[in-house]
Amino acid sequence: MTKLLSSTFVFLALLATGSFSYAATPTPTITPNSATVEIINLPADNRKMVLSGEQGLKLYPEFQAVAFNDAQPMSLRWRAIMAMAEAKKEQAIPELLRASRHEMWFMRNAALVAMNEVHPAEAELLAKRLLKHKALLVRSAAVEILRTKVSAANRDVLWEELNQSYNFKNKQSLWIRSQIVEVLAVKPKNHELTMFSNLLSDKDERIQIPAVRGLERLTGVKLGEGKMKQSALVSMWKNYIKKENIQL
Repeated sequence: MTKLLSSTFVFLALLATGSFSYAATPTPTITPNSATVEIINLPADNRKMVLSGEQGLKLYPEFQAVAFNDAQPMSLRWRAIMAMAEAKKEQAIPELLRASRHEMWFMRNAALVAMNEVHPAEAELLAKRLLKHKALLVRSAAVEILRTKVSAANRDVLWEELNQSYNFKNKQSLWIRSQIVEVLAVKPKNHELTMFSNLLSDKDERIQIPAVRGLERLTGVKLGEGKMKQSALVSMWKNYIKKENIQL
């Protein structure tokens, strides 16, 4: 959850499918007043308190109007989607699914984060779809959603995504790849020893340390003492794998 909130804060700073068959309600043509905008802009915990009970249901049409209004600022629309989920919870799912298909990347990002708050199982399905979205921040949010949902099937999906062309730019590895390895390294599986070992030689040095953590958990071995240079630690692991004749 902390990781997900962290990526959410990064997103806000940068701004300065579904299994449900029922349809979303039409977007109301409402001009939100200043009080509604103030509520949308409240910190999440404060906003949730304000929107508990009938107040949230009453303001929901205004939140929806803001979220789907192209004339409103991106940051306000993102927060409005969160407010929709906080106000109506699972009843907001049709509109969240609609937002997840929106042409604007930040709408998909917000829909994914909000969906995880109200229906984690639906968020898992949505995350697997959005792993292939063209926007890096949307893909990153999808990885964070799957951090706590790393089933065998989802692990296979994440390993597959690791080397997809859209996770590189000008042949340079993007930071989402190290994020994926961090998720996979938390509870690595025995059959993944080869994959983690191969990542020690990845050109993206950000990947090497989470790969080491995965190997530590798989083998029960911790090499090196105290703080040491990453290059030295990686070299020690390469030598260890070779010396112990670990089957790759």
